[in-house]
Amino acid sequence: MPPKAVPADSTTVVNPETADVTSSDVCGFVCGDTVVAARDLRVRGKVVVRQGGSGYVVGPASSSGRICVQFEQREDQSDNRLNCLPDELRHTLAGGYLAGTRVRCNKALDAPSRVVIPAGTSGVVVGPARDSQFQRLLVRFALHGHEHVEEVACDPVDIETNIPGNFRRGNAIVATRDLRVGGQVVVREGVLGTVVGPSTSDSQHRVTVSFSHREDGSRNRLNCVVNEIKLYLAGGLEVGARVQAVRPISYDGFAPVPTGSVGTVVGPAIDEPLARIVVRWDSASPTGTPPEREAHSDDVRLMIAGGFRRGETVLAAKDLRVKGIVVVKQNVLGTVVGQSSTDPAGRVTVAFARREDGRSNNLNVVPAEIQHMPCTGGLVPGDRVAALRQLLVVPKGAQGVVVGPSCSQSSRVAVRFSSQESSGDKEGGEDV
Repeated sequence: MPPKAVPADSTTVVNPETADVTSSDVCGFVCGDTVVAARDLRVRGKVVVRQGGSGYVVGPASSSGRICVQFEQREDQSDNRLNCLPDELRHTLAGGYLAGTRVRCNKALDAPSRVVIPAGTSGVVVGPARDSQFQRLLVRFALHGHEHVEEVACDPVDIETNIPGNFRRGNAIVATRDLRVGGQVVVREGVLGTVVGPSTSDSQHRVTVSFSHREDGSRNRLNCVVNEIKLYLAGGLEVGARVQAVRPISYDGFAPVPTGSVGTVVGPAIDEPLARIVVRWDSASPTGTPPEREAHSDDVRLMIAGGFRRGETVLAAKDLRVKGIVVVKQNVLGTVVGQSSTDPAGRVTVAFARREDGRSNNLNVVPAEIQHMPCTGGLVPGDRVAALRQLLVVPKGAQGVVVGPSCSQSSRVAVRFSSQESSGDKEGGEDV
């Protein structure tokens, strides 16, 4: 006697002795496909297979439209198979991908129609490519503003998971603000973390992150929206920052990048991402030399509009207004944070000691709106000076130019020496 039909809204236990098994295709699933549970599966209200539980397709169930699956582990310790609805299952594919995963190709791919799909094109995993080994994936790519679609059989190494914010698995990140769960701070601003991948609950807008420290002591990962985290780069730099080489740079066997070369930070280096960065240099590279080169964070300095330096103390040159309202009074002290992220070449981000509106936000100002703090001893930036005695590696008598007050101590002066015996920016340890 055949088993009873099951309601369309329930997952039901199947007796392995009586379950109907054929090799027919059911909603894209065929006998032998490896699958995972797309959500918790219940029988009579009790969870018997947890979301993510893996198993394999035995065949179509006797119930119309259902699939018979043997799961590796069940919460009720039963060995029975389950008749599942198609939307309760997801394919487990080569490379660990799942059907529906958003990906991008990491190299140019040739489509069956002879169209070339450029590297970086986004797509969606449809399922397994029906080759003899099931070692490839069928990916649907949208081209030309989604006007044209191509389905391509890809090797797992041809693609990578598309993570919101253009993050990549393993990227080091920091929290951009205090992160809260249920109103309680669980991760403090500035805490380091590692990108695990896209959030399974909201893969288009959230990123799953494993933080190095949580205030509640939990080791659980957090699903963060992209503006709650930012890529960690050595030296406190950011993607898009304009930098200048302070010495010849060569890590890769190519001709060195000359001192004084200017470029844009692209991201962290693949090797040693916590110490090195990748810079796209403006100057034309010799034949065969890539425009993007790796550099240690100490090999470059941040270029800030107006010649200001990170950490430098400045004064508001006039009343500063936002939407016509004065938010910072003239002569209020501030500290240079760095380049403006919205206009790196034209604006400076400053943290002022006091704002009239009571807020603590930084301000992005044009260089004319702030001025250098006067140096001790009546010196001003641009004054030419000479060392009165040996200063670390700077010999007595070396000539230099005053850069401004020292970022570490206002009673000291930062001087750029140009003698042959020294190089780079040297902060004099001598009162002037």
